[in-house]
Amino acid sequence: DGWVLTHMFLSGYAKLAKQVDELNKINVFPIADGDTGANMKVCLKLPVRNLLLTPTDSVLSVVSNLAADVLLNGQGNSGTILSHFFVSFAEEVRDCGVGHTESLTIDQVANCITRTGAKMQDAVPDPVEGTMVSVARDCCDLSAEGPFATLKDLLDAWTAKAKTELAKTPDQLEVNGVKVLEKAGVVDSGAQGFVYIIEGMHLASRNELPEASDINLFKTASIDADEGVGADIHVDHTVTDTAYQFCTEAVVLLKDGVDKKAVVDSITQLSSKEDIGDSVACVGAPAKQGGNMIKLHIHSNDPEKVFAHLKQFSREPILRKEKVEDMLEMRQLYHEVSALDLADAKFSIVGMCDIVLPPGLRDSELQTLPVFVVPSDTQEPIDIRFTNSNDTCAALNRQRHADTAIRYTTAASNPMQIKIEILAALAKRKPVLVVLFSTDKRVSALGRNCLAAIEMLTPEQQSMVKIVVHGWFMSEVLFLRSVIQSAQEGKPIDEAIKAVTHLADRTCCFASFSCSATVRKLVAWRPGLFPKDFAVKDGHYFTLGIEPKIREGPVLSDTQRAGMLFNLLGEAPDYATARDDFIERIKSSLKPGQRLEQVMIQCSGRPDTGHEFVKKMREAGVPLEDEPLVYSAGFMSVAMTAMGEMSLIYNILE
Repeated sequence: DGWVLTHMFLSGYAKLAKQVDELNKINVFPIADGDTGANMKVCLKLPVRNLLLTPTDSVLSVVSNLAADVLLNGQGNSGTILSHFFVSFAEEVRDCGVGHTESLTIDQVANCITRTGAKMQDAVPDPVEGTMVSVARDCCDLSAEGPFATLKDLLDAWTAKAKTELAKTPDQLEVNGVKVLEKAGVVDSGAQGFVYIIEGMHLASRNELPEASDINLFKTASIDADEGVGADIHVDHTVTDTAYQFCTEAVVLLKDGVDKKAVVDSITQLSSKEDIGDSVACVGAPAKQGGNMIKLHIHSNDPEKVFAHLKQFSREPILRKEKVEDMLEMRQLYHEVSALDLADAKFSIVGMCDIVLPPGLRDSELQTLPVFVVPSDTQEPIDIRFTNSNDTCAALNRQRHADTAIRYTTAASNPMQIKIEILAALAKRKPVLVVLFSTDKRVSALGRNCLAAIEMLTPEQQSMVKIVVHGWFMSEVLFLRSVIQSAQEGKPIDEAIKAVTHLADRTCCFASFSCSATVRKLVAWRPGLFPKDFAVKDGHYFTLGIEPKIREGPVLSDTQRAGMLFNLLGEAPDYATARDDFIERIKSSLKPGQRLEQVMIQCSGRPDTGHEFVKKMREAGVPLEDEPLVYSAGFMSVAMTAMGEMSLIYNILE
């Protein structure tokens, strides 16, 4: 019945969730970007949780609800193909003559699995042997295995066949005549994840899956137990490459009369004409809102063109979901050793490190002050330190639609939590520098609680801790980067403070590009920081921040800096105009010999907009001292921004 089926799906998810690190590590094809396990996990995480929250005995209700949810949540090539399996399974159950009955016989389940396997060939336009598509297709053919006396017998046979097909993948998958899995020394990661799901169901039928009762299975932000899975696996990740930078996905609620085939044919035609991308995968299913929806996955260099093209098929003015990930950055971060070397550091660093720093500047030597985001629906504080890009993307997309948007608030860590991080830094037997925006209790709860935490230390410990306050809210990353640079160069703590002070007083600059909805929230939050009669026009984009120039004259006070937080630098009818206007403003404001350095562009869900901004700056002739860093802003952006927005933080160098 539906409840047994729910527990089968739960068991499959539980086994998969414990193997995420291994699956990420053996990810080779189509690009070694280290996200197969994460994408397959996020495909099932919320859908399975939703089944547990809305229990039913109806098999048809279970598979239909799961199908709608996996289509929305599946990400990446592997997640999209996995969602195709569950959507197809729901179709087969629906066509099985179940109607409104609540249960299936064991042989009916086996027949549905077999027919679902036959549909896996349709998951992608050009299926490749030796991948999840071929393994699912072949292992699901149970026509010669039955009849089955029990569900356990069915799962015994399915698991054995799945493992047999998985073992064939190194010999099957060829790219340009090269057996890339065999050369890398692995099986296909997506196929392995699919087999883990089947194995999880099988183990649960034997009462051998304790993972299914893990209380952390569905937490938004939790520290996964490190069981050393995959630690001894050595993989050659150089065997594949891609001509496209961005993993691009969209979910579209289709207009009446439009089907999946029409969308795929249109994208295929566009791709052949304009070379818009490859690795196309598409899944269609009934939408919970009524009608039909599709999920499209493609690797592209122009996500905006993909989204714009898909809008012609959407019955809503905006797409139900957008997702863009920089695959080249992901591959570099996952497989290359961190360039951060703090071996010569004369002091330890505490701040909002893992929350605001680009991934390439994060390091276990840095201590991160906890900050929490609290969603209004659950009221469960989410520790931002342990969220990932999938969590952020899902939340940002949820906020784009009135029927799913909720309110998020932020909460600072308490003094005891901060004390723990400071003690961890002191354990390195070096002086400690804490980087803060403010210690004024009227302005910053984090600063206030940090002072309280330091008071809880012994006098000897207190003498080892110093605080540097920069005064620029939401620009923490530039000052942390400066402190890290001082530490890497072996400079003493006082020189690091001096460098931060000069940055904060004279040369740091920032600007954010915000849509009208975000600006309305900011006006409601801090009305005193905007002009009295400030009007927010629908559809407009606003550039907020400080002038792109070195500040001369008296040093600004913290109050003056707070007053400049939402200083209006420009307003435009669209983002592209706002961007181009500000780039021209930067260029005209710089004096001869001045240039930008340590440029960091934080993007809310759309890293392609940041890379386009860098491209436009270069085309306009803006002088850049070093390579800008473009990265996703992280889960804090859910509370502070909207999908597609970005902020620019930089230093002006004489």
